[in-house]
Amino acid sequence: MSYLVYCTFDLKNASAKDYENAYADLQRIGLAKVVKADEGPQVVIPTTSTMGFFNGASAAAVRHPLQKETISGSSLGLLSCHVCSK
Repeated sequence: MSYLVYCTFDLKNASAKDYENAYADLQRIGLAKVVKADEGPQVVIPTTSTMGFFNGASAAAVRHPLQKETISGSSLGLLSCHVCSK
């Protein structure tokens, strides 16, 4: 099943470069700050947020690996991921 993942993050005492690095880390795993609507233009979502579509057996099966990967392998401080069926 396909799931929409919406993640927000918080960086403490961060510079513009820190934010660039955070977005790059998330982009590498499929979470972007600019998304294309199904039949429309590209949409820029709110600051410190990213979205992406992922396949998995359940919402938990999609969320857990994403949170584990982003927290252990990135510059992010606090990450919250919400997973919804498409």
